[in-house]
Amino acid sequence: MRLEIVHTTRYRYSGPIAETVMEVRLRPMDGNGQRCLEFDLEISSGIQPGAYLDGYGNSVHYFNLVRPHTSLSVTSRSVVETGGVLDVNPGEDLVHDFLRFRSPVKDAPGIRELASRHPIAERSSGPSVEQALDELTLAISREFTYDRAVTNVYSAVDEVLALRAGVCQDFAHLFIAVARSMGVPARYVSGYIHAAGAATTASHAWAEAWVPGRGWIGYDATHPVRAAEHHVRLAVGRDYSDAAPTRGIYVGSATGTMEVQVRTREVSASH
Repeated sequence: MRLEIVHTTRYRYSGPIAETVMEVRLRPMDGNGQRCLEFDLEISSGIQPGAYLDGYGNSVHYFNLVRPHTSLSVTSRSVVETGGVLDVNPGEDLVHDFLRFRSPVKDAPGIRELASRHPIAERSSGPSVEQALDELTLAISREFTYDRAVTNVYSAVDEVLALRAGVCQDFAHLFIAVARSMGVPARYVSGYIHAAGAATTASHAWAEAWVPGRGWIGYDATHPVRAAEHHVRLAVGRDYSDAAPTRGIYVGSATGTMEVQVRTREVSASH
């Protein structure tokens, strides 16, 4: 599948601010069945960003706007090919780093309980690990309510367990915590999911787990499905803070608001 994605983030401030420092992870990743064919990043005021690859292989763009401003917009346009062959050898040397807990992915008592309900019959067997993770994906979807009003970007998994509700970011963190408790390396994925016929969508999040003999496999507990050709991977990391599409700070006393709009559409191969 070939998808065109336009992602616009607009910031507005109640008065002039002196400076904005920002980094964005908006270029879709290459590899594991996905290729970014085109990418363009446009920042208001004609700013030209710098770029680097971070330690997880994410493409990061960064900039610093140092003159007074009351608004700022960041727009990325990508054309991505999905549904390709998964990497035979992903070459992941640091996979065990994704077994470590840190907030918001905490080793809470409720995490252990969830893990105990989805035992892995044979840890060295890829199919056994996949079966347990498929069951975990369904359990999170059944037992937790999708609710935008109860959590925020700083919510940790113990809060999600107490509320029994959250959003895609929370469900990804919850899946990661339980998978790590099961002894399965797991990481956070930020990206998009294409819904045919929808005019607009939103940023999305899910998790990937390291399965013996298979490499990284995506599990989306929000829907609940395995990640497939409708999923587009932007960035990966230990949790949201490593893979957030946009992240920054500003200098000034004004208050700010942020508006995000994402459009995806399928395009032909001749595009």
